[in-house]
Amino acid sequence: MHTKAIEILGLKIGILSNKKELLPVFPLKIELKSLLTDFHEIKEIEYNQDLDAYFIILDEEKLKPRIFITQSRIFAHGPFVRLTRECEDLRYSFFGNEGLFFRFVLFLLEEKRDIYSFHACSLYDEKLKEFYIICGSAGSGKTCLLLRGLELGLKLFSAEMTHFKIDKNEIKFFKGALVDNIRIGNLKYNFPEIIKSLSLKLPDAEDEWGKKIAINLSKYETSFNELINPKITIIFPRIEENRERIDLTDITNRKKTIIKLLFDYATEKIGEEFLIYESIPVKFIDTFEAGLRRIEKIKNFIEKGKIKRVLKIFAGARNCWEGIIN
Repeated sequence: MHTKAIEILGLKIGILSNKKELLPVFPLKIELKSLLTDFHEIKEIEYNQDLDAYFIILDEEKLKPRIFITQSRIFAHGPFVRLTRECEDLRYSFFGNEGLFFRFVLFLLEEKRDIYSFHACSLYDEKLKEFYIICGSAGSGKTCLLLRGLELGLKLFSAEMTHFKIDKNEIKFFKGALVDNIRIGNLKYNFPEIIKSLSLKLPDAEDEWGKKIAINLSKYETSFNELINPKITIIFPRIEENRERIDLTDITNRKKTIIKLLFDYATEKIGEEFLIYESIPVKFIDTFEAGLRRIEKIKNFIEKGKIKRVLKIFAGARNCWEGIIN
């Protein structure tokens, strides 16, 4: 068997396969499918028999694809070399940025390291010392808030997942991905200053709003990788392209609503059913007990966090920060 091992936020996972081409290749490239759009730092470490978990892939052309998941093991068998070759969207493969390994890591971070993750980008205001967590599913407008925030001078802490750990009365945040998958149209028509600042050359595309490219935003990153007990504003956005009016709804005093929203975005990538290789349905291992622990962590997060505001916003791409930064 061919082996590799990876470390993410202190979590160590072994990867084994009878086919070397199915293992991730280091150094990871900045591209749409890359795990670098999920996590800040992904280290290749020495493989051994005493890691936190293992991901095992047996390529066998004659076997139907099957995936078996436990709390510390994933075993898959099937014609995965062929499926990889035929796959049109490798983001949804074993090691794609929307794939099975990514979701396994999120689950293991909870189980093994007590680190929880919101599906949220996050920015930091160095002048006001405030931390902005922007939660949302694909298409909600997180990227617009991220890019406009960078134009306004905020610093990038995470482009995709915001990781945190609660220890007694301390909430510690860990830096996330610095690479984001961004629509060409969004960059070209809404954020030309970002193109100029990064000296980007956008590729030609028939569908500028349908095609994304991976952009390295590390130029804008915070100078620190961990953040402890900051003042927090949580934002749940809905962004529409040419909306001129911005509507802000303050929900700071609606605790149950906030718990539900944060639970949804802490569970989304772990609990949803999805397809890999455009043909294999996967229902992840998220358990009732894990869900209960997640709810308790979110309650602790709300009680112990220095939360200044919780906002729902309905805005356009360019005016999305109006009324938020004081």
